[in-house]
Amino acid sequence: MSDWNRRSVAVLGVPFDNVTMCEAIDVIEEKIEERGFHQVATANVDFVINAIRDQSLQEMLCSCDLIVPDGMPIVWASRLMGARLKERVSGIDLIPRLAELASRRRYGIYLLGASERSSRRAAEVLKKRFPKLRIVGRHSPPNTPLSEMDHEAILGRIEEAQPDVLFVAMGHPKQERWLAMHRHRLKVPLCMGVGASLDFLAGEFSRAPIWMQTAGLEWLYRAAQEPRRLAQRYLVDAYGLARHLPAQVAANAVQPRRGWNQTILTDRQGDASIISVSGNLTGWLATEFEQELGRAYQEDRHIVLDLAKTTYFGLDSLGLLVHLAKTMNCRERQIWLTAAPPHVTRVFRAARMNRYFGTAPDISDAINRVRRSENRSVSETIGVPTFANPARDMHVQVQILKDLCRKIVFFSQTTKLATAPPPTSSSATR
Repeated sequence: MSDWNRRSVAVLGVPFDNVTMCEAIDVIEEKIEERGFHQVATANVDFVINAIRDQSLQEMLCSCDLIVPDGMPIVWASRLMGARLKERVSGIDLIPRLAELASRRRYGIYLLGASERSSRRAAEVLKKRFPKLRIVGRHSPPNTPLSEMDHEAILGRIEEAQPDVLFVAMGHPKQERWLAMHRHRLKVPLCMGVGASLDFLAGEFSRAPIWMQTAGLEWLYRAAQEPRRLAQRYLVDAYGLARHLPAQVAANAVQPRRGWNQTILTDRQGDASIISVSGNLTGWLATEFEQELGRAYQEDRHIVLDLAKTTYFGLDSLGLLVHLAKTMNCRERQIWLTAAPPHVTRVFRAARMNRYFGTAPDISDAINRVRRSENRSVSETIGVPTFANPARDMHVQVQILKDLCRKIVFFSQTTKLATAPPPTSSSATR
């Protein structure tokens, strides 16, 4: 399965991968085999509401390699918008499946966070269930703000253990921010924030009965266990969902649907592929759209989407574009939307995905902007909002500082030569 062409559904700014538990495990195994750094997020309503309030957190989530819905309200929301997520994939259920995979493939697992007691007991439970499981290290740092943590010591422990899988149990959004801070340094193929999952494995908290999990009422059981900590959070999340979700549902529902002239046309201008969409971008047309995007991606081209005749833009196609924009950004390639009718623009805005794509009034304007951006230096290419890339940004900043230091040195040397007194005859003789 490719990095970008997995089906996903955009819900209030977060593109959830439309996968089952088994499909999620397959994707994770592929990522581990690729090595490098990959991040998985199990996002619930709290993630979504926090991402609405914090743009940087939304970027962190969108940069993840796999985002699964950890909560039935997310699944229900997708159904309201006519783009059904297959099932809930919770973090507490995903960890044992990953442990089974690690045991079978001899991957090493590292547990970071939670209390020492929960970490130790969770490790014992996993080892008892999977005797061949390799837990290569555990560490429970003090529960302090990110600014007060000894990051070098933590990273040193992880580097020494050389795990294949890293579970970070610091709570949301701290664990996501910690991973974003160190994604350029971590050489762990699979990293995942697990929240309170280690506490559940350790027996600190009990899970809701199966019937409550199936009915989507596990949150109610959790609130009864920790009313002081969770009741207010759940109320705030419910209010946020009730406030923001109707706008996306309405924007999706009022789109016109027409059954005639369903076509995808592709043209090329320079380094750009121009893809014109006519009709309802869903069903078989969405499949053809995906194939055309795939050709442009394989040919390493910029993509200009002509949406002038698009009547319906499905949320699954929107999620697909977000994944594609993420991978194209790594190649310094862009996606531009042109001539989008008002109802399509509303869909992008209501889904909070509009800022990840450049917009232009027509194709020629988009092509000109692509050409201008290619002529700029890397430090000046800020024409289209992009996904966070700390390693690249750090490299650009270092180069800018180096150039600045060279100019300062050159200026100081020039000033000294200009102000130095002429040599006297005696000094010249000597």
